[in-house]
Amino acid sequence: MFTQDMVHKALQTWCDNVVAVGKAHSDGGDPRTVAAQVLSDHYDYDTGKVLFKPTLTFGTRTYRPTKDGALAYFVGGSDEFPDDKGFKLKPWVKVWYSKEDFILHGDLAIVQCNVHFIGQDDSHIFVNKSFVFKECEDGKVRVILHQSSLPYQP
Repeated sequence: MFTQDMVHKALQTWCDNVVAVGKAHSDGGDPRTVAAQVLSDHYDYDTGKVLFKPTLTFGTRTYRPTKDGALAYFVGGSDEFPDDKGFKLKPWVKVWYSKEDFILHGDLAIVQCNVHFIGQDDSHIFVNKSFVFKECEDGKVRVILHQSSLPYQP
């Protein structure tokens, strides 16, 4: 059964993983390997299905139902997704969530929140997120739905 504590841990882990990928890039490491591990550990691409709509995608490549598509969005460098420059490479040095609300439903948590990103250059953006986290058979919590959008600007 999913709990409130599990929701907060899953959200914080997601935020920490954004920073980890950018840090690997800025430290001269291998952000692709870090991002691939994040996708295996925290998204259900390897054993299930994931619905992923990144913030800055469009056209025929809006949705990322494959691990390769998600990896391209995170770190770029894919011929299949030439418009992806690697959102997580900024690097983002601080990421946190706010205004979260959720529904717990058995082994699922359905979550909405704002996620704030601070860049190394002091830039600050925030996006609206929806996640569905699932407690998988191996006991790990993984994303099975990740939808992201920029806030409406009338």
